[in-house]
Amino acid sequence: MTLAASPPLRHLCSDRNKAFVAIGETIIVKTRGADMDHVDIIDAVYQAAVHSEQWPDTLCSIVDYVGAVAGNIVYQAPGGRGSFLIPGRMREDLNTLYLQNYTGNPYARAFEKVRPGEIAIGNSLIDAEAVRHSAFYADICEPQNIFNQLFLPHASLHERGGIGGVALFLSRQQDEHAAEAAARLKLLSPHMARAIDLSFQINKINRAPELPQRLIDAIPDAAVLIDGRGAVLLLNAAAETLLRQADGIFLSRSERPALAAHISETATRLANAIRQALLIAHGEDTPFEGALAISRPSGLPPYLMMITPLAPTAISTWDATDSGARVLIHIVDTEAKTRRQAQQLQHIFGLTDAETRVAALIGTGMNLPEIALALGISSNTVKTHAGRCFGKAGVRSQAALARLIASIPIAEKRAPTPTGSHGRSSPRAP
Repeated sequence: MTLAASPPLRHLCSDRNKAFVAIGETIIVKTRGADMDHVDIIDAVYQAAVHSEQWPDTLCSIVDYVGAVAGNIVYQAPGGRGSFLIPGRMREDLNTLYLQNYTGNPYARAFEKVRPGEIAIGNSLIDAEAVRHSAFYADICEPQNIFNQLFLPHASLHERGGIGGVALFLSRQQDEHAAEAAARLKLLSPHMARAIDLSFQINKINRAPELPQRLIDAIPDAAVLIDGRGAVLLLNAAAETLLRQADGIFLSRSERPALAAHISETATRLANAIRQALLIAHGEDTPFEGALAISRPSGLPPYLMMITPLAPTAISTWDATDSGARVLIHIVDTEAKTRRQAQQLQHIFGLTDAETRVAALIGTGMNLPEIALALGISSNTVKTHAGRCFGKAGVRSQAALARLIASIPIAEKRAPTPTGSHGRSSPRAP
């Protein structure tokens, strides 16, 4: 493949901070990073750390200061989901194409072996001539005048099973001074590392982690927040109580605790539903089973589980490494709710404890043999308790008693706002 000649660079106009130039028919804004001294660039880097929206402009200044044509901060997650790219003077349409089709390009594979803090010059690590005959080069590099790449891996991105850091791109002309550009980037590298880490920390603060906890504590039934890797992020008090019972659903004891079910068929459906919800939360279009029943080994009525994918947060770029809440799981224990209503019935009509237990299970829709099995008593005893319930409550059938129980309002017990680490599952993984 013969490389097309680079289009001429034309200066259009400028103000105090920016120059407007054209490459061919494309007009771009060129910040005056080349005119900024080392202190000015470092100041801009730390400003961007505090105000994440300034990173694209700051990257443009770094590009000019180092002597490059474009640059980005990039994170390529394992499998692609959660990847992000913050561009500095790059084409948005090609950024999207890159993340969709070209994250496994030869440069990226070579940069996986570079240690954080080191500066890699891409063409010294790969067969550059072969790359220039590839679809990746034709689709991504050539349209943006990219001939070589400098890469500075970042530890907080590079050590998560993927690859991430700061990439700067050199034109053919700039490649003659690649060593000088790498030396300038090396001078900025400790400040870039600190600034990116600071962006992560500020994002966590802005996310107000106590707010999700307060929100799920306001849900009377069990509620669980799942992070982007499928691990349990937060529990409310009702969920903690339900999981301690270990009757059909429990918290797996692994490095990243996750919801699991005791019965294998239910466990498979639960795992698939959470996986589908995570795909949707990451923006994929996939079939979704949002509600399911969790069978209970005790024989009590199953839990009803509703699984809801959550929209990304406003600061979604840095969330790819923060692994914030992605799925809300709402678990309804119909037996427990009906039992509370039956306890109200007990106070109203003077039922005994044994009669109340039978009434509660009638209220869930269980028949008398099922109740006998669940309570471990004989069918005749259940019939006796049920008959006494009918007489005291003034009804003549199980269906009428169930309707009466369902009509009784109950005051939900709200758990107090947890202090310290109470009410929270394992903290976010670093």
